[in-house]
Amino acid sequence: HVDDFERALAEAARVLRTGGRFLLLVGHPLLQAPGSGWIDDREWDERYWRIGTYLHEGAVVDEVAPGVHFEFFHRPVARYVNAMAAVGLPVERMEEPAPPPALIESLWGYPEAHAIPRLLVLLATRRSPLIGPAP
Repeated sequence: HVDDFERALAEAARVLRTGGRFLLLVGHPLLQAPGSGWIDDREWDERYWRIGTYLHEGAVVDEVAPGVHFEFFHRPVARYVNAMAAVGLPVERMEEPAPPPALIESLWGYPEAHAIPRLLVLLATRRSPLIGPAP
């Protein structure tokens, strides 16, 4: 959760040697899109995750525990992938792990949650810096 994440990525790429590995782990953007959240539709007897305005970026401050406030940034996945590639960290692997059963039971209480990723993991290997303009 970094406001100027492009600058942070550029610094990571700068200090990482060629061939070094970079892992970006963020809360999955589906969960943080403005207006996203669990819908418990009692009329249709359905429970599902509504995706809000996914393509709109933004930040919100949430109280994650009593008296503890945290700023959450939402960006679509493409923003992360393209920003990483722009600094020489092209994504070579992406994972969207299912939440562990204990989290589903204790936090969400929806069995359907097993099919909704909680995290986004992007792995890249530092490419050598370009000399001159790209071909």
